[in-house]
Amino acid sequence: MRICIDARWIGARIAGIGRYTVYLMRYLAELGGGNSYIALFHDAAVRDAVCAELGLAGRGGWEVRTVPYDVFSPRGQLLLPRLLRREGVGLFHSTNFMAPLLPFGGKLVLTVHDIIPLKHPEFAPRSKKSRAYPVYRLLMRRLVRRADLIIADSDHSRRDILSLLGPPPGKVRTIHLGVDPKYKPLPTAIRDEARRRLGVRGRLALFAGRADPYKNVITLVKAAEILNRKGGPRCTVVIAGAEDPRYPEVGTYVRGAGMEGDVIFAGSLGEDDLIPLYNAADVLVLPSLYEGFGLPPLEAMACGTPVICSNRTSLPEVVGGAGILIDPLDTQALASAMERVFTDAALRDRLSRAGLERAKLFPWRKTAGETLAAYAELLRP
Repeated sequence: MRICIDARWIGARIAGIGRYTVYLMRYLAELGGGNSYIALFHDAAVRDAVCAELGLAGRGGWEVRTVPYDVFSPRGQLLLPRLLRREGVGLFHSTNFMAPLLPFGGKLVLTVHDIIPLKHPEFAPRSKKSRAYPVYRLLMRRLVRRADLIIADSDHSRRDILSLLGPPPGKVRTIHLGVDPKYKPLPTAIRDEARRRLGVRGRLALFAGRADPYKNVITLVKAAEILNRKGGPRCTVVIAGAEDPRYPEVGTYVRGAGMEGDVIFAGSLGEDDLIPLYNAADVLVLPSLYEGFGLPPLEAMACGTPVICSNRTSLPEVVGGAGILIDPLDTQALASAMERVFTDAALRDRLSRAGLERAKLFPWRKTAGETLAAYAELLRP
């Protein structure tokens, strides 16, 4: 069967949904399965980089197409179904919520990573989706009705999709995200170099991701402030994610509290820099108010780094008993958990070993295999 993967979600800086899409294609290519695939790109430079990384050019069973419209283009809503019909595509997989509303003669699969703008528009009040809430809600409802299968990253996200959008339960399937084997413990010299490059002093508490309001990074910064005022092990917070000018609150707080020397904004990092940083961290902290899955804790655990994260939404599902779960609104509880990890070598060792074992439950090959099985079910005569 001919399957099209919407790779237009991949940007020049591969992160988030783009990384999910790249890994999905990589492992689908490895698994085979007797299908033929089309990878659909918008940006030629991104196409060339991804094809080189995955070896798609000339690979049997894979073709590449580039279209002049992006995922949100109204023009694309008209032209993409025509392209899919012309190419004889039997299944189109959009790796995020946007997809053709018009029929093209095949099956439609959507991966819905979260529905934060529907459930908690207050968590990202200046995002385009939250500002255009009525339009987004209408679009999501139509796409959910249109889709033949909706893939959720977690059981928690699946429950939210069912309760807020109302599709038949059999249409929504949980397929957990995975972690690649390149996320692993690295030699001490590499970890030390990552710290030196950033100028880290004392203990390193890492946050990986954008500092959107629902990520609640401000609580991590305030917890570090408590520890540093108390004395004891000095804590440096490293925020590894693209800065969003719509949400300057974290930077404003850091400057107002005189914490410029204690908080490092590392910017968006590729995997070659992020994996050593996971290894260099004494703890990964994710105090989110909402997550559809929560990939950074999984990646940190695969690197042997202790994890402290929120006890809300999908995060307990990902971390299990391998990390410390805290109330994300309790700054003192987070500070106490961080202090315990910093000062208790036995606890760090236990969390590291437990995290390594937990991460083994989420291999990317399993994610791709379950996705491939879902395709096969939909395409079965």
